[in-house]
Amino acid sequence: MKKSLIALAIASAVSAPAFAATSNVDIYGKLNFSVNFLIDQADSANDVQFTSNSSRIGFKGSEDLGGGLSAIWQIENGVDIDEGSGTWASRNTFVGLKGDWGTVLGGKHDTPLKLVGRAVDLFGDGIADSRNVMGGGSDTRANNVVAYISPNFSGFNVIAAYSTDLSAGSSAPDADAGDVYNLNATYSNGPLYLGLAYGDGDGHESLGLGSHWRAAAGYTFGNFKIVGQYDSLEDDSTTVGTQNGDYDAWMVGASYTMGAMVFKGNYMMGEYDGVNGAEPEQWTVGMDYNLSKRTSVYALYADGDSIILGGGAGSSDLIGSGAANGDVNAFSVGVTHSF
Repeated sequence: MKKSLIALAIASAVSAPAFAATSNVDIYGKLNFSVNFLIDQADSANDVQFTSNSSRIGFKGSEDLGGGLSAIWQIENGVDIDEGSGTWASRNTFVGLKGDWGTVLGGKHDTPLKLVGRAVDLFGDGIADSRNVMGGGSDTRANNVVAYISPNFSGFNVIAAYSTDLSAGSSAPDADAGDVYNLNATYSNGPLYLGLAYGDGDGHESLGLGSHWRAAAGYTFGNFKIVGQYDSLEDDSTTVGTQNGDYDAWMVGASYTMGAMVFKGNYMMGEYDGVNGAEPEQWTVGMDYNLSKRTSVYALYADGDSIILGGGAGSSDLIGSGAANGDVNAFSVGVTHSF
């Protein structure tokens, strides 16, 4: 009996530190499922689609290192809840250090330019995501990233990032031809949000692209909110006669909150100045009904031209071909739950 007690005490003493080391792990996520009804579409797809929209589950934690310094980490995974599949560490996944001087992290992460656009998208992470028109260039989740995030100075913040692989879905090794740098400066204080971002590098040139500029703004007054965004992406391709040309795009939107209901709408369009460029366009109206702080249901109608609905957010089912002058429209109802 004494030997058993001694063995149990030793086992407890050995296992306790391991348990303590993982006791600060937080589990979080968001599930977004929608039923999409395709309208007047010459498409071989079913007229009704069940879609998982940017659903995810993540694990994160921190360790106090003393002297105001902390170690931080995160592993975030994409989940397709409509088909029971997922991709490990496919979303923002990193390890880093945080102090009074700011945060430094390394891994896989949204570019600073992408973060500015996410702040003003009223229909983000769904089939009507603004990236259907406003995406491309440095608007991505890059691999092989080192980033610095400044402290917040009365609402003002700066983020700088360097990546050797702009393509989030690739497994290419670090290479000089793939490096990209991104910067943003944002101001968020009270009702006002302002954001400016820039991306460029050899990784852009390898894709036939030049510099990418983005500006965004949002303002809330009472129950109303208005947002806007402008993008400018240079074409740096050298194939004569086939260039899409420089791309400029803009978006405006507004929402009105009435109790648990949020009515919203936006319009966006883009234009290539080359000989082979299409003119992507999309407008959306919808309503969210908040059942709680974590759960909501929604309905929306989206109409577009030369786009793929759901393409910007990487939804599990995509609507439309993206062909020039190709109309696409759909009605969607869904539910989201955050945890």
